[in-house]
Amino acid sequence: MIAVIDTNVWISGVFYRGNPYRVLQAWRDEKYELVYTPETLAEIETRLRDKAIEFGANLADVDEWMIYIRTFARFVTPTGVGAGSTRDPKDDKFLDAAASGKATFLVSSDHDLQVLKEFQGIKIVSPKEFLDILESPAR
Repeated sequence: MIAVIDTNVWISGVFYRGNPYRVLQAWRDEKYELVYTPETLAEIETRLRDKAIEFGANLADVDEWMIYIRTFARFVTPTGVGAGSTRDPKDDKFLDAAASGKATFLVSSDHDLQVLKEFQGIKIVSPKEFLDILESPAR
């Protein structure tokens, strides 16, 4: 199973607990493969750093996550297939990453992405829905 994780899930998962945190832990436990593009990784890193500063959190924690992502996730070259596919053009890069990486899921809490439900056969699901899929015996 291959997935792309949207920035909002990263922020919630790194700085809070709950389902986004469990999604990140499932990746660390090798329950699925994570793919990213330079554009998605840049946004994740920028937003995590901004939130760490805003929350007074330790930037070293963000550095550790970024090293982990670069080491264990799979880099894919974007193909541009997501351009113009969402109500918010900033979200297109996540569709592109999912399509370029042949992902089966895009995990997001963003309603502009969730409203699509699917993109080129890639299911767009919430963190809770993704966890239910990961925990399903039929998987």
